Amino acid sequence: MKQTLQYRILPYNRYNSFYQERESFYRSFINQYYLDFAHQVLSQQHPDPYLTKTLIAPHDIQFGATPRRVIWKIGMPSFQVKDINDFKDHKILFYRTKLLRQKVLIQFHFIDSFFYYSQLSFLSFTDKTNNILFNSIKTKYACPSVLEGEDRVVMTDICNNKLIIEKGIYLTVSYITGDPYPRQLMETQIKQKYDLVNRADNYEIDRLSRIL
Repeated sequence: MKQTLQYRILPYNRYNSFYQERESFYRSFINQYYLDFAHQVLSQQHPDPYLTKTLIAPHDIQFGATPRRVIWKIGMPSFQVKDINDFKDHKILFYRTKLLRQKVLIQFHFIDSFFYYSQLSFLSFTDKTNNILFNSIKTKYACPSVLEGEDRVVMTDICNNKLIIEKGIYLTVSYITGDPYPRQLMETQIKQKYDLVNRADNYEIDRLSRIL
């Protein structure tokens, strides 16, 4: 049967090239995402954050939700990856979309199927984008106008969840859980990692002493 243009299948080499380019885009966002860095993100203290009475929940999804719950709420991700770098039981769902006519990447991070971190990144943005975004945040979380124009704004709610708006290479909105459970899991993994490194170092030192 003659294939129509709509259903034509890409040759393997072209499909493989397309997939590799697609994967490299997402990998560029996670290559620096290691266990120590994630633990630092959860543990970092921010001086004088603005306290909002509204519960911080991206897409109205509560922290602690499972990947299945997020997919049920938002839909299938554009890309997903698990066991990132030196992480165990870790997963990221990526969504590519458009907001305010700008390309946006949304991430949902899980450890032991516990949703603990999300980030919304405008891959390109203008001052108009920034103003509209800040006005939306201000309306939803009753953020004071005095914070407008800052390159970095930090908010927290009664559960110690955090929302951070930052202007840099990308305009980003980060959501961080205040629940200690993910941090405790990471601390256990960090201890296990350091124990393995110490045992490996001791083995090499012992081996060297036998050779000398």
